[in-house]
This record gives sequence, C-alpha cells and structure tokens, in this order.
Amino acid sequence: MKKIATMIMVAIVSLAVSCDTGNKEDSKSLTETALLLFEADRTPVAPVPEPCPAVAYDPPAPAAAPLVVDGNYFKDSHGRIVILRGINVSGNSKVPDFMPIASGDMLDPLPGWGFNTIRLLFTWEALESTRCAYDEDYLDYYERIVSWARERGLYVLVDFHQDAYSRYSIGGCGEGFPEWAVTPAVKHATPDNGEACSSWGLRMVFSLSHQKTWRDFHRDLYGVRTRYLDMVEAVAYRMSQYDNVIGYELINEPWVSNDQLEEFFELVAGKIRGRHPNTILFVPPKAIVSSGMASNTMAKPSFANFAYSPHFYDGMVALFKSWRGNDPGDSLNALLDKAGSWGVPLVLSEFGAPAETDNVAGYIAAQYDWLDDHFASGIHWCYTPGWTSALKDGWNMEDFSIVDDAGRLRANYTPRPYPQKIAGTPGIFTLTDAGFTLTWTTTLPDAATEIYLPEDYKNDKTLSHSIPGGSCAVSGQLLSCTGSGTGKAWVTLSQ
Repeated sequence: MKKIATMIMVAIVSLAVSCDTGNKEDSKSLTETALLLFEADRTPVAPVPEPCPAVAYDPPAPAAAPLVVDGNYFKDSHGRIVILRGINVSGNSKVPDFMPIASGDMLDPLPGWGFNTIRLLFTWEALESTRCAYDEDYLDYYERIVSWARERGLYVLVDFHQDAYSRYSIGGCGEGFPEWAVTPAVKHATPDNGEACSSWGLRMVFSLSHQKTWRDFHRDLYGVRTRYLDMVEAVAYRMSQYDNVIGYELINEPWVSNDQLEEFFELVAGKIRGRHPNTILFVPPKAIVSSGMASNTMAKPSFANFAYSPHFYDGMVALFKSWRGNDPGDSLNALLDKAGSWGVPLVLSEFGAPAETDNVAGYIAAQYDWLDDHFASGIHWCYTPGWTSALKDGWNMEDFSIVDDAGRLRANYTPRPYPQKIAGTPGIFTLTDAGFTLTWTTTLPDAATEIYLPEDYKNDKTLSHSIPGGSCAVSGQLLSCTGSGTGKAWVTLSQ
C-alpha cells in the first residue's frame, strides 16, 4: 500500500483528477472514472465456472467477545475503554510460501515494545490457489499464530489483505487474490514482486487491466466475488473460537466506486456475522483515501458493532523520502471526523514510513502524538522478522519493517508510554521528554486504569497521583491505578 500515497499524488498532479470532494454524484475519482469506461461491457469472454460445492457449518458457538464498540470507543468486559496500539504482521507474508511466522517466539518482543494488537495478514491466494480447494495447512498456520498471540496477551485483527489485486496482475507486482480470480478479460502476468515492482502503485493507477479486473469482481461476472464471500465465511468460522480475535477488516484498500463498496461490505459483513456474530467489523474506505488527499463519501453501513479503519501515508514523505515537519493533523482529523459522523471508533490500521526516511523518528512521533491527543487506536506498518538488507520486507522492495535482520528496532519505531485501558472517561494524556501525565474521570470502582511503560522507563522518574479511594503502582512494564471511588483522577510519572 505504501506507495499508493506517492502514485496518487503524481496522478492527481499530472491528470488534475478530482479527489471525490463535493457532490458525491458529480465528482468521480480516477478509479470511478476508469471503471465507467468499461460500464457497457458486461459480456463474459470465457465460460462462467460452475459453483463450488456448498459447505455445511455447525451453528455458531463463538468465544466471548474480548471487546465491543460503545460509541467512539472500544470497551472490554469490565466497561473500560481500550486503546489499541498494534503492529501489522508481516510484510513478507504476501509472497510464497506465505507462512513466515515459524514459531511463537517471533511474537515474543511485541508486548514489551508496547503492542497489544496484531493485524494479521490473511492471503487468499495461500488458502485457495486452486478454485474450490482450500489449503488446510494454511488455515492451520494462521490459527497457530492466533493461538500464539493469545498466549502473549495480544488481540488479533484478521486482515483480508490485497494490494493491486493479485501477483498475476499489474506486471506481476500485486498480491492477495489467486490467479484464477483475475478476470479472463485481461492478460495474466507472471509474478515478480522484485525491484522492477518498486513503482507498483503507479502501475496500478494507470493499468486498464487492473480496472477491468475489479470491474468484473464487483459484478461477480465469473463468480469470484461469491468465492471471496465463501472464503471470509470459512475463516470467520475457524477464528470464532478464539477470545483474542477482536474482529475482521473486510478487505484491505479496495479499488472501487463507493456504490460498489457499500454493497460489497454489506455482503461481507453478513457472511462473517453468520459465523462469528459477536465480532467487531473494521470498515476501510477505498484505497485513494489513504493518501490524505481524498475524502470518504461512503454512506454509513447498516450493521452495528463496527469501527472505521482507514490508512494514512503522507504523500510528500513517500515521494521525497523525507519529512519536512508538516503537521499530519489536518489529514488525520478528516479521518476522525468521518468516524465521528458515524458514531464509531477510529482505528488507523496502517501508518508508518521506511526506516531510511529523513527525520523518520519525528514523522512517526507526530502521528503517535496525534493518536495520544485523541485517545485513538493505531496499527503500525509493519513487523517483518524475516527482513533482509537485500529483499527488505520481501515484497516489491518495500522497506517498512520496524526490525532489522537481527531483530533490533530500527529508526522508524520507538516504544513510548500510552494508556492501554481507562476505567472511565478520558481527559488528557500529555507526553514530554521528562515523563507523562494522564487525567480521567473514573466511573468504574475497583477497575484498573493501565498505562504501558517502555523497558526501564520508570527508573529515573517519580510517581505521583490522585485516585479516588485508591492508588497507583508499577509492576514490570505496566502502571496500574485502582480505586474504590469515582470522580476526577490523575497520575504523573516524571523526572
């Protein structure tokens, strides 16, 4: 996804394309305009496959939901507000053998670095490379990671991932969908995903075959959309037994018009909820919104218990490999406003930058500062424990991994304190070089407010607090405050 911001900027500058602002009917994005070019062509160019055999499922018996949506926040079973700070796992899972997380040990560092959530990429090609035949080994692999995450106290967001549709599209530079899902109306590419694909985003924007492929998908012209719906149903059935699975992102960065997206999301939601009825659904906008230069005019979905999950990559940072100190707040505020208009939580489910970006630490800190200011959730891109200096993240020469080949943190991520759970109404969280202060109004007697602390963070600092009927204490990397009363509360850990 990460080059989408760059390619959108170039496309908009060169073509003066509208960014979906103003009247929804009168303003068309580049995607919608391209799709309209093919609107009259509805005749299949190849035989339509027979439907796959139906699968019989037992009635759903899901595990207790770890979180629910309550207005603009996630809440746990105690009623506490939960802030998700996560990491995408992993960059090299987009290409064969699709299974890079070989052991639970690979997840061991994540809680200590402050992550309480993983957004776990799921690759349809890995599951169903042959139509109507699921690879149970891949499902078993995915399920093992969910179990390992549970053992380490990590929530899991299931991410149905694709970029530019398939490894067999846009010159072999995409990923996600199997080859048979690429429309027969276009020439299929040979998978590459190497250095020649470093400008995959531009290819995607200007590829007519890419537009045709998505057109036929949303028309279900060859039954591909039906198989996608069957796939998400099968995954939801398997994942519903795990009480650390918080939900499903319906698809990663769809390439589509709003009307098609709204219809598609209703269908996907129905399939998932049929097997995992108490789960949260994470609803993304179309891919162009990730640039920060396009608004989301999609209508609010009809289903409940969902969150808004856009991505954000600053186009200038992606284009010039440097952050000039510009405030990301305007773009992020627009995303928050959309979530607010729907009355749901915001989860920035992808953001980040290559480690070699000039002033990358400042750029990443500015985004985390914004998340802190708004008690918003975010999921960093990405953790690739198989990163190498030669292949980077392992796909299209992207280089966003927060760890190097020795598992050491790189310049694009630094652990920092933040409130993970708040037993009441958030007030203000202020983080400085000297320490932090959190204020809140406690409404849940005897429920703990919990703040993550980086390793050794507390060593040179003094703890002070005011908790109705209670106190605060540090244990390991967690600062916990509990009281028997209600009312105004604050805690400071500072030099």
